[in-house]
Amino acid sequence: MTQLVRAVRCRIYVIGKKLLVVVAAAGVMSAVATCTTERRAEAKRAPAYDLNKDLEARKKEARKLLGKRTRFRVVQKVFLVAGAPSMGRRFFRRSVSLTKRATYAYFNKRFAKRPAKAVSVYLFGNKYAYKKFCRKHHGGCGTPYGVYYHSPRRIVMNASPGLGTLTHELVHPIVETDFPNAPSWLNEGIASLFEYPYIPRKGEIHGLTNWRLPQLRRALRTRAGRRRASLGNLFSMSDRDFRGAYEGLYYSMSRYLAQWLDSKKMLWKFYQRWRDNYATDKSGAKAFKAVVGKTPAQANREWVRWVKRLR
Repeated sequence: MTQLVRAVRCRIYVIGKKLLVVVAAAGVMSAVATCTTERRAEAKRAPAYDLNKDLEARKKEARKLLGKRTRFRVVQKVFLVAGAPSMGRRFFRRSVSLTKRATYAYFNKRFAKRPAKAVSVYLFGNKYAYKKFCRKHHGGCGTPYGVYYHSPRRIVMNASPGLGTLTHELVHPIVETDFPNAPSWLNEGIASLFEYPYIPRKGEIHGLTNWRLPQLRRALRTRAGRRRASLGNLFSMSDRDFRGAYEGLYYSMSRYLAQWLDSKKMLWKFYQRWRDNYATDKSGAKAFKAVVGKTPAQANREWVRWVKRLR
Protein backbone atom coordinates (compact mmCIF):
# COMPACT_ATOMS: atom_id res chain seq x y z
CA MET A 1 0.00 0.00 0.00
CA THR A 2 1.35 3.40 -0.92
CA GLN A 3 1.90 5.66 2.05
CA LEU A 4 -0.52 8.53 2.42
CA VAL A 5 0.73 12.08 2.51
CA ARG A 6 -1.00 14.73 4.61
CA ALA A 7 -4.51 14.93 3.18
CA VAL A 8 -6.00 18.12 1.93
CA ARG A 9 -8.82 16.40 0.01
CA CYS A 10 -9.83 12.75 0.22
CA ARG A 11 -12.31 11.19 -2.21
CA ILE A 12 -13.74 7.70 -1.83
CA TYR A 13 -14.87 5.52 -4.75
CA VAL A 14 -16.35 2.01 -4.80
CA ILE A 15 -14.45 -0.38 -7.08
CA GLY A 16 -15.78 -3.91 -6.92
CA LYS A 17 -15.88 -4.95 -3.28
CA LYS A 18 -13.17 -2.53 -2.16
CA LEU A 19 -12.88 1.17 -1.66
CA LEU A 20 -10.34 3.24 -3.50
CA VAL A 21 -9.33 6.32 -1.52
CA VAL A 22 -7.68 9.02 -3.62
CA VAL A 23 -5.90 11.68 -1.58
CA ALA A 24 -4.94 15.07 -2.94
CA ALA A 25 -2.27 17.19 -1.29
CA ALA A 26 -1.60 20.73 -2.41
CA GLY A 27 -4.02 20.14 -5.29
CA VAL A 28 -2.05 17.15 -6.72
CA MET A 29 -3.45 13.60 -6.74
CA SER A 30 -0.59 11.80 -5.05
CA ALA A 31 -1.56 8.78 -3.01
CA VAL A 32 -3.98 5.89 -3.10
CA ALA A 33 -4.96 3.23 -0.65
CA THR A 34 -7.32 0.29 -0.69
CA CYS A 35 -9.73 -0.26 2.16
CA THR A 36 -11.46 -3.40 3.40
CA THR A 37 -15.08 -4.24 2.72
CA GLU A 38 -15.95 -3.30 6.31
CA ARG A 39 -15.45 0.35 5.37
CA ARG A 40 -17.75 0.30 2.35
CA ALA A 41 -20.32 2.22 4.39
CA GLU A 42 -18.06 5.24 4.13
CA ALA A 43 -18.62 5.44 0.39
CA LYS A 44 -21.33 7.60 -1.05
CA ARG A 45 -24.35 5.48 -1.91
CA ALA A 46 -27.53 6.14 -3.81
CA PRO A 47 -30.54 6.24 -1.46
CA ALA A 48 -32.48 2.97 -1.21
CA TYR A 49 -35.68 2.75 -3.24
CA ASP A 50 -38.74 3.65 -1.17
CA LEU A 51 -41.96 2.23 -2.63
CA ASN A 52 -44.32 4.33 -0.52
CA LYS A 53 -42.41 7.48 -1.36
CA ASP A 54 -42.52 6.62 -5.05
CA LEU A 55 -46.28 5.99 -4.92
CA GLU A 56 -46.87 9.37 -3.31
CA ALA A 57 -44.66 11.06 -5.88
CA ARG A 58 -46.59 9.34 -8.65
CA LYS A 59 -49.90 10.52 -7.21
CA LYS A 60 -48.60 14.06 -7.18
CA GLU A 61 -47.35 13.69 -10.75
CA ALA A 62 -50.70 12.25 -11.91
CA ARG A 63 -52.65 15.13 -10.38
CA LYS A 64 -50.37 17.56 -12.17
CA LEU A 65 -50.65 15.78 -15.53
CA LEU A 66 -54.26 14.59 -15.42
CA GLY A 67 -56.02 17.05 -13.14
CA LYS A 68 -56.90 17.59 -9.49
CA ARG A 69 -60.02 15.41 -9.74
CA THR A 70 -57.99 12.31 -10.62
CA ARG A 71 -59.02 9.21 -8.61
CA PHE A 72 -56.52 6.69 -7.23
CA ARG A 73 -56.32 3.10 -6.04
CA VAL A 74 -53.20 1.06 -5.29
CA VAL A 75 -53.43 -2.60 -6.35
CA GLN A 76 -50.99 -5.38 -5.40
CA LYS A 77 -48.96 -2.72 -3.55
CA VAL A 78 -47.25 -1.54 -6.77
CA PHE A 79 -49.88 -0.62 -9.38
CA LEU A 80 -51.10 2.94 -8.96
CA VAL A 81 -54.38 3.05 -10.89
CA ALA A 82 -55.22 6.65 -11.78
CA GLY A 83 -58.58 7.50 -13.31
CA ALA A 84 -58.47 10.78 -15.24
CA PRO A 85 -61.37 13.22 -14.79
CA SER A 86 -62.71 12.05 -18.18
CA MET A 87 -63.44 8.67 -16.58
CA GLY A 88 -66.66 8.34 -14.61
CA ARG A 89 -66.69 7.07 -11.04
CA ARG A 90 -68.52 3.83 -11.86
CA PHE A 91 -66.24 3.03 -14.80
CA PHE A 92 -63.21 3.68 -12.62
CA ARG A 93 -64.50 1.25 -9.99
CA ARG A 94 -64.99 -1.42 -12.65
CA SER A 95 -61.44 -0.87 -13.85
CA VAL A 96 -60.01 -1.18 -10.35
CA SER A 97 -62.06 -4.33 -9.73
CA LEU A 98 -60.74 -5.93 -12.94
CA THR A 99 -57.18 -4.92 -12.08
CA LYS A 100 -57.50 -6.58 -8.68
CA ARG A 101 -59.00 -9.81 -10.03
CA ALA A 102 -56.61 -10.09 -12.96
CA THR A 103 -53.41 -9.36 -11.02
CA TYR A 104 -54.47 -11.71 -8.23
CA ALA A 105 -54.77 -14.46 -10.84
CA TYR A 106 -51.50 -13.48 -12.52
CA PHE A 107 -49.63 -14.00 -9.25
CA ASN A 108 -51.50 -17.20 -8.39
CA LYS A 109 -48.99 -19.85 -9.59
CA ARG A 110 -48.40 -18.06 -12.91
CA PHE A 111 -45.87 -15.26 -12.52
CA ALA A 112 -43.48 -15.56 -9.58
CA LYS A 113 -42.34 -11.95 -9.14
CA ARG A 114 -44.21 -8.69 -8.80
CA PRO A 115 -42.65 -5.51 -10.19
CA ALA A 116 -40.08 -4.29 -7.68
CA LYS A 117 -41.03 -0.65 -8.27
CA ALA A 118 -44.31 1.21 -8.62
CA VAL A 119 -46.12 1.29 -11.97
CA SER A 120 -48.57 4.06 -12.88
CA VAL A 121 -51.75 3.11 -14.77
CA TYR A 122 -53.41 6.14 -16.41
CA LEU A 123 -56.99 5.48 -17.52
CA PHE A 124 -58.87 7.85 -19.82
CA GLY A 125 -62.62 7.72 -20.34
CA ASN A 126 -62.59 8.72 -24.01
CA LYS A 127 -60.30 8.70 -27.02
CA TYR A 128 -59.99 12.50 -27.14
CA ALA A 129 -58.48 12.84 -23.66
CA TYR A 130 -56.25 9.83 -24.34
CA LYS A 131 -54.93 11.17 -27.65
CA LYS A 132 -54.40 14.64 -26.23
CA PHE A 133 -52.29 13.25 -23.38
CA CYS A 134 -50.30 11.03 -25.75
CA ARG A 135 -49.51 13.87 -28.12
CA LYS A 136 -48.45 16.20 -25.33
CA HIS A 137 -46.35 13.82 -23.22
CA HIS A 138 -45.27 10.96 -25.50
CA GLY A 139 -45.38 12.33 -29.03
CA GLY A 140 -48.38 10.10 -29.75
CA CYS A 141 -49.22 6.62 -28.50
CA GLY A 142 -49.09 4.71 -31.78
CA THR A 143 -52.26 2.74 -30.93
CA PRO A 144 -55.87 3.77 -30.24
CA TYR A 145 -56.06 1.44 -27.23
CA GLY A 146 -53.12 1.69 -24.86
CA VAL A 147 -49.40 1.28 -24.33
CA TYR A 148 -46.84 0.53 -21.61
CA TYR A 149 -43.84 2.84 -21.38
CA HIS A 150 -40.86 1.06 -19.88
CA SER A 151 -38.73 3.96 -18.70
CA PRO A 152 -41.30 5.92 -16.65
CA ARG A 153 -43.05 2.61 -15.76
CA ARG A 154 -46.37 3.97 -16.98
CA ILE A 155 -49.38 2.39 -18.67
CA VAL A 156 -51.51 4.86 -20.65
CA MET A 157 -54.89 3.57 -21.79
CA ASN A 158 -58.06 4.59 -23.59
CA ALA A 159 -60.68 2.69 -21.61
CA SER A 160 -63.65 3.63 -23.78
CA PRO A 161 -63.44 0.64 -26.22
CA GLY A 162 -63.36 -1.76 -23.25
CA LEU A 163 -61.04 -2.99 -20.53
CA GLY A 164 -59.29 -5.78 -22.45
CA THR A 165 -56.32 -3.50 -23.09
CA LEU A 166 -55.93 -3.05 -19.33
CA THR A 167 -55.43 -6.77 -18.66
CA HIS A 168 -53.08 -6.87 -21.68
CA GLU A 169 -50.86 -3.97 -20.64
CA LEU A 170 -50.62 -5.09 -17.00
CA VAL A 171 -48.74 -8.18 -18.20
CA HIS A 172 -45.81 -6.19 -19.62
CA PRO A 173 -44.30 -4.76 -16.41
CA ILE A 174 -44.85 -8.16 -14.77
CA VAL A 175 -43.00 -10.10 -17.49
CA GLU A 176 -40.32 -7.40 -17.45
CA THR A 177 -39.64 -8.35 -13.82
CA ASP A 178 -40.45 -12.06 -13.81
CA PHE A 179 -38.74 -13.04 -17.09
CA PRO A 180 -36.57 -10.11 -18.23
CA ASN A 181 -35.06 -12.16 -21.08
CA ALA A 182 -38.43 -13.12 -22.56
CA PRO A 183 -38.58 -12.41 -26.30
CA SER A 184 -41.17 -9.96 -27.58
CA TRP A 185 -43.32 -12.70 -29.10
CA LEU A 186 -43.76 -14.45 -25.75
CA ASN A 187 -44.35 -11.20 -23.86
CA GLU A 188 -46.94 -9.99 -26.38
CA GLY A 189 -48.46 -13.44 -26.83
CA ILE A 190 -49.32 -13.82 -23.16
CA ALA A 191 -50.43 -10.18 -22.89
CA SER A 192 -52.67 -10.55 -25.96
CA LEU A 193 -54.19 -13.73 -24.55
CA PHE A 194 -55.77 -11.65 -21.81
CA GLU A 195 -57.28 -9.01 -24.09
CA TYR A 196 -60.48 -11.01 -23.71
CA PRO A 197 -60.10 -12.37 -20.17
CA TYR A 198 -62.29 -15.02 -18.63
CA ILE A 199 -62.07 -15.08 -14.82
CA PRO A 200 -64.37 -17.91 -13.66
CA ARG A 201 -63.26 -17.78 -10.05
CA LYS A 202 -60.78 -16.01 -7.80
CA GLY A 203 -57.21 -16.77 -8.77
CA GLU A 204 -58.02 -18.22 -12.20
CA ILE A 205 -57.77 -16.46 -15.55
CA HIS A 206 -57.91 -17.57 -19.19
CA GLY A 207 -58.25 -15.89 -22.57
CA LEU A 208 -61.15 -16.37 -24.97
CA THR A 209 -61.06 -16.16 -28.76
CA ASN A 210 -60.89 -12.56 -29.93
CA TRP A 211 -60.47 -10.27 -32.93
CA ARG A 212 -56.93 -11.40 -33.75
CA LEU A 213 -58.08 -14.77 -35.14
CA PRO A 214 -59.14 -13.76 -38.71
CA GLN A 215 -55.69 -12.46 -39.65
CA LEU A 216 -54.06 -15.74 -38.60
CA ARG A 217 -56.62 -17.78 -40.52
CA ARG A 218 -56.10 -15.72 -43.66
CA ALA A 219 -52.35 -16.34 -43.46
CA LEU A 220 -52.91 -20.09 -43.17
CA ARG A 221 -54.70 -20.14 -46.56
CA THR A 222 -51.53 -19.44 -48.58
CA ARG A 223 -48.19 -21.21 -48.83
CA ALA A 224 -46.20 -18.09 -47.96
CA GLY A 225 -48.56 -17.35 -45.09
CA ARG A 226 -48.29 -20.87 -43.69
CA ARG A 227 -44.50 -20.59 -43.76
CA ARG A 228 -44.59 -17.34 -41.83
CA ALA A 229 -47.32 -18.57 -39.48
CA SER A 230 -45.46 -21.70 -38.38
CA LEU A 231 -44.34 -22.49 -34.85
CA GLY A 232 -40.85 -23.27 -36.08
CA ASN A 233 -40.62 -19.73 -37.45
CA LEU A 234 -41.99 -18.22 -34.24
CA PHE A 235 -39.46 -19.95 -32.00
CA SER A 236 -36.53 -18.77 -34.14
CA MET A 237 -37.82 -15.19 -34.39
CA SER A 238 -35.80 -12.19 -33.24
CA ASP A 239 -37.45 -9.19 -31.60
CA ARG A 240 -36.58 -7.14 -34.68
CA ASP A 241 -38.38 -9.58 -36.98
CA PHE A 242 -41.38 -9.71 -34.65
CA ARG A 243 -41.73 -5.92 -34.88
CA GLY A 244 -41.31 -5.91 -38.65
CA ALA A 245 -43.70 -5.93 -41.60
CA TYR A 246 -45.75 -8.88 -40.31
CA GLU A 247 -46.09 -7.73 -36.72
CA GLY A 248 -49.88 -8.05 -36.73
CA LEU A 249 -49.68 -11.66 -37.89
CA TYR A 250 -47.00 -12.51 -35.34
CA TYR A 251 -49.13 -11.03 -32.56
CA SER A 252 -51.95 -13.35 -33.67
CA MET A 253 -49.64 -16.37 -33.84
CA SER A 254 -48.13 -15.87 -30.42
CA ARG A 255 -51.55 -15.09 -28.93
CA TYR A 256 -53.14 -18.28 -30.26
CA LEU A 257 -50.14 -20.38 -29.35
CA ALA A 258 -50.63 -19.14 -25.77
CA GLN A 259 -54.35 -19.94 -25.90
CA TRP A 260 -53.68 -23.40 -27.35
CA LEU A 261 -51.17 -24.19 -24.61
CA ASP A 262 -53.54 -22.82 -21.96
CA SER A 263 -56.35 -25.04 -23.26
CA LYS A 264 -54.03 -28.02 -22.72
CA LYS A 265 -53.00 -26.76 -19.23
CA MET A 266 -49.45 -26.40 -20.47
CA LEU A 267 -48.95 -22.65 -20.84
CA TRP A 268 -47.58 -21.92 -17.39
CA LYS A 269 -45.49 -25.09 -17.22
CA PHE A 270 -43.89 -24.05 -20.51
CA TYR A 271 -43.42 -20.41 -19.48
CA GLN A 272 -41.92 -21.25 -16.10
CA ARG A 273 -39.62 -23.96 -17.46
CA TRP A 274 -38.29 -21.61 -20.13
CA ARG A 275 -37.88 -18.75 -17.65
CA ASP A 276 -36.02 -20.94 -15.16
CA ASN A 277 -33.73 -22.52 -17.79
CA TYR A 278 -33.19 -19.59 -20.11
CA ALA A 279 -29.39 -19.74 -19.77
CA THR A 280 -29.34 -23.12 -21.57
CA ASP A 281 -32.50 -22.65 -23.64
CA LYS A 282 -32.45 -19.29 -25.36
CA SER A 283 -35.11 -20.15 -27.96
CA GLY A 284 -37.52 -21.93 -25.60
CA ALA A 285 -37.61 -24.98 -27.90
CA LYS A 286 -36.26 -27.28 -25.18
CA ALA A 287 -38.87 -26.12 -22.68
CA PHE A 288 -41.60 -26.57 -25.29
CA LYS A 289 -40.55 -30.12 -26.11
CA ALA A 290 -40.21 -31.05 -22.45
CA VAL A 291 -43.76 -29.85 -21.71
CA VAL A 292 -45.61 -30.64 -24.96
CA GLY A 293 -43.67 -33.76 -25.90
CA LYS A 294 -42.95 -32.45 -29.43
CA THR A 295 -40.72 -29.86 -31.02
CA PRO A 296 -42.44 -26.68 -32.23
CA ALA A 297 -42.17 -27.93 -35.84
CA GLN A 298 -43.68 -31.30 -34.90
CA ALA A 299 -46.56 -29.67 -33.02
CA ASN A 300 -47.34 -27.22 -35.82
CA ARG A 301 -49.89 -29.41 -37.63
CA GLU A 302 -51.88 -30.06 -34.45
CA TRP A 303 -51.84 -26.36 -33.57
CA VAL A 304 -53.02 -25.35 -37.07
CA ARG A 305 -55.92 -27.84 -36.92
CA TRP A 306 -56.93 -26.38 -33.54
CA VAL A 307 -56.79 -22.82 -34.89
CA LYS A 308 -59.02 -23.74 -37.83
CA ARG A 309 -61.63 -25.25 -35.50
CA LEU A 310 -61.90 -22.18 -33.28
CA ARG A 311 -65.16 -20.28 -33.27
